[in-house]
Amino acid sequence: MRDPNDQKFPPVWLVKAIQIFRDSLIRLNKKMFPGNVVLYEQFQSFWVLPSLYVAAKLDIATCLKSGPLSSKTIAQRVNANDTNITRILRALCSQGIFKQLKDGRFALNNLAMGLLNESGSLRYMILHHLGPINWNLMSNLEYAVKSGHDAFTNKYGEPIYDYLRHHPDEYSTFDQSMSNLSDLSLTPILNAYNFSKFPVIADIGGGEGFFLANILKRNKSSRGILFDLPEALEKAPTMLEHFGTHQRIDIIPGDFFKEVNFSADLYLLKNIIHNWDDQHCILLLKNISRQIKPDSRLIIFEMMIHDNNLAELVKLLDIQMLATMPGGKERTREEFAFILKESGFELTKIIPTIAPICLIEAKKHE
Repeated sequence: MRDPNDQKFPPVWLVKAIQIFRDSLIRLNKKMFPGNVVLYEQFQSFWVLPSLYVAAKLDIATCLKSGPLSSKTIAQRVNANDTNITRILRALCSQGIFKQLKDGRFALNNLAMGLLNESGSLRYMILHHLGPINWNLMSNLEYAVKSGHDAFTNKYGEPIYDYLRHHPDEYSTFDQSMSNLSDLSLTPILNAYNFSKFPVIADIGGGEGFFLANILKRNKSSRGILFDLPEALEKAPTMLEHFGTHQRIDIIPGDFFKEVNFSADLYLLKNIIHNWDDQHCILLLKNISRQIKPDSRLIIFEMMIHDNNLAELVKLLDIQMLATMPGGKERTREEFAFILKESGFELTKIIPTIAPICLIEAKKHE
């Protein structure tokens, strides 16, 4: 995997300025055409996304890693129909994913590289979010909007985490998709905060340990605690050994809704809070506040909804949470401040990054 120290990114203010300029151009383009024409253009993604899923599922990118191939050769390698492979790849090429050469062969391009099974991959994110389970779930979105309950439990008969525990293959895909997501935001996070001043760093709900391992790889003097449910920690020893951090990280199984029974100088909650309603979040945060020292810190890594009409990924991801998680949602600054205050914390600062995610730092309320 790539070393985050080798990644160079522009400053946050420049990225935000470019995003605002880009959003203005998109809005201008939409105003120049009739509304029905613009809507027709937007819902064309309906055909792009299943095609992208098929390319990820068949692992076509790996076939092309060593060089361009004909659709017939690709079809033979992935056990598919060559005519239909051509149709799928032709559609994706029209959207800038893969490219077709003048001799008819297909090749990787910058976007298709994100489908390779290596650092920077989004393959498992695509397999999880664009697979049949989530596709069926989104067809049940109306139920969530009308009933106030999550669509997942209604569609599959049990909450998502129970379902994943009962379906190991789906759990594996989900777990790897979370690692894809961590990899995507890793460098912006590492560049935004000084972790070196904390001797002991605890990742609450840290899964297989990708995020914590990368923090400790850069901060040699720190030790770590990886805390999650036993089934979520199964692959952690292999992950930590891969990064050479296994001797500095203690793996502790447990349920953060029951207790967090250890002390640390820095507690991390990455993409955890948005999974739960306020009541569950406050319960979790109170369990941490009972252990945290006055000079220790808590950091919540989440997207944040802003009070504007600008295009933001977080506003779309909130629809995923609406459908999937019982009470789960993306939050505004005021909503984060509320659950922190109710849990015995005080919001100290919010640190933006060039990624959609931000760092919400808090300390124990005095």
